[in-house]
Amino acid sequence: MAKIIIVGDVHLGKRYTYRVNLKTGMSDRTLDFIDALSRVVTYAIENKADILIIAGDLFDRVSVGPTLLRLVRENIWYPLIEAKIPIVCIGGNHDSPQIHEKGSPLGEISLIPNSTVSRTPATIKVQALNSKEEVGFLLLPYQTASQVVKFVEKRLGKPVEKERQMVLSQEYLKYYIENEMKQLTTKSKIIVGHYFFQGSKINIIPYPDLLPHEFKFKKDMLPLAHIDLAVFGHVHTTQTLHDGKVLVPGSLERVDFGEINEDKGFYVFETTTQKLEFISNNPRPLVKQVVEVPKVEDPTTYIIEKFPPTAKDAIVRIIIKISPELKNKVRIPRIHQALESAFYFELFWDTSVTQRDVVLKDFVLDPLVLFNDFITKKFNQDPNLVQLRKTGLEILDRALAHVEEKL
Repeated sequence: MAKIIIVGDVHLGKRYTYRVNLKTGMSDRTLDFIDALSRVVTYAIENKADILIIAGDLFDRVSVGPTLLRLVRENIWYPLIEAKIPIVCIGGNHDSPQIHEKGSPLGEISLIPNSTVSRTPATIKVQALNSKEEVGFLLLPYQTASQVVKFVEKRLGKPVEKERQMVLSQEYLKYYIENEMKQLTTKSKIIVGHYFFQGSKINIIPYPDLLPHEFKFKKDMLPLAHIDLAVFGHVHTTQTLHDGKVLVPGSLERVDFGEINEDKGFYVFETTTQKLEFISNNPRPLVKQVVEVPKVEDPTTYIIEKFPPTAKDAIVRIIIKISPELKNKVRIPRIHQALESAFYFELFWDTSVTQRDVVLKDFVLDPLVLFNDFITKKFNQDPNLVQLRKTGLEILDRALAHVEEKL
């Protein structure tokens, strides 16, 4: 029996502008992501894991600094090398440039004994560290929809009609996956990809089917009866689908306030029993509170009494709705003092008498999410809402893809 640790999107090196250490140039919040993966490594070593899978987006970006790389080596790679645990890692949309010839911070993994990093589709066999069982993997690292089409066209030896690119690509990849699985002679077979899997829940996007220019995997593309597990990174919400045959491990840390209520962790999969277990990884708490201040004599005390009791060591966001007259009475130093136990806090003062028509409930950095939220709230009574949203998302995504091609 092989015991396999499965990690989703880690996003090492994600930048934050607060609590920046002047010596390293990195935020303490950035270190949270290294610590999160370090805890996984410690668990893997203490529990005699056989293989570690990283399902894409190990790094948050292609270009990372030497200090970050050193910390990753010391806290992640060196312990794994010493423990001799093999690593299977694929490229994600964040850490793999579209032009394959460009460098990637994933390169170091290929130097680790018995470990594999894949930025193009590949089929491999990995020997489990302790049980010596040979486990077969089909690796499907992230590629844009256009890159998938090029891959299919190269295999077919002819161009694919533009109107049928998505459908034909899905059909060909279904054939490709089935064929590759037949070639694998191992008893245990696992698919690892970094794509949106149809039916996955995305908490910060109300309409997950509207992801233009994203190649989508469907259930019928996978030979679920002939594989042990299919793992898909990319979506940050942890979940299992199709009777546990498809696993979306989610992100290892809460990336932003769009994931405020989501638990974060990793999975343990045992090949013989087919047991799949989620292990919470103690992510940094995110706390959000809206305080509406009525006409009171002491607004400072009123605000402080409304602060959440769970603020200690958390990233706290407080939105205070208050009239301009009352705000002038607030003693800001007392407010700051009341939040000093937080890891980091931010205050937003809303002194407007009339609220804006559109208020985004959570702050996220994805332009597609922001646009989708804005259109949905602003034009929720418009009979053309669906078409307006779909067309707008397609235009914005084309513009973003055009920018990425120039990077």
